[in-house]
Amino acid sequence: MASGLQARKKESWKIFDDIAKTYDPLNRLLSMGIDVYWRHKLLKHLPNKKNMITLDLATGTGDVPVVLVKSPDITKVIGMDLSKGMVEIGQQKMKKHGLDHIVDLRIGDGTDISLPDSSVDMVTISFGIRNFSDPKKSLKEILRVLRPGGRVQIMEFSIPKNWFFRKVYFFYFRNLLPFIGNIISGHKDAYTYLNETVEDFAYGEEFKGWLEEAGFKNSTYDVLTFGIATLYRGDKA
Repeated sequence: MASGLQARKKESWKIFDDIAKTYDPLNRLLSMGIDVYWRHKLLKHLPNKKNMITLDLATGTGDVPVVLVKSPDITKVIGMDLSKGMVEIGQQKMKKHGLDHIVDLRIGDGTDISLPDSSVDMVTISFGIRNFSDPKKSLKEILRVLRPGGRVQIMEFSIPKNWFFRKVYFFYFRNLLPFIGNIISGHKDAYTYLNETVEDFAYGEEFKGWLEEAGFKNSTYDVLTFGIATLYRGDKA
């Protein structure tokens, strides 16, 4: 399964192009709205800086930038994603919310970031790094573009340790979520693929180790909602 997933990850943006129009409403439905709560956790762990420029990778339709600009310490958010369909919907969303002067959504690769060294104060990724073709390379790229004292915050799905929540989690992720998601999105297996990437990806101490290996300091993580998701953080010295 892993080798097949790896091959698909290199062109996963095509899947997101296909499901872009139904992505936002499906996210709210399948997560029962808890994804909105999770994203607001990012605001509780901002670096101690003013007038910050932040970068959101795998930005999709821009849900994270909409949250980040609520902080008075953030003056600009750059969002990057390889899916043109998702970015276009995100750009429309920014105009609707009157945020297009603060949020710049563009096509961009999270493993080859088209920004200069030491150019942003914070980098965020929410539920996207597991789809990157080379997540470890992405972490090194993030460290490169961060200014000294900058921070990365990465939110990603994880697997609950409690046996009961783990059993419920696997039933939902392996059965209900792909069934509902594939039907509503009209894609034959988009949500089956997305579920498989969750079970295949590093989490907890293993992913924290990836941050440290890339060169981040003060690496830590918070388990969210019984372990369904985890928020990782690391700083650039």
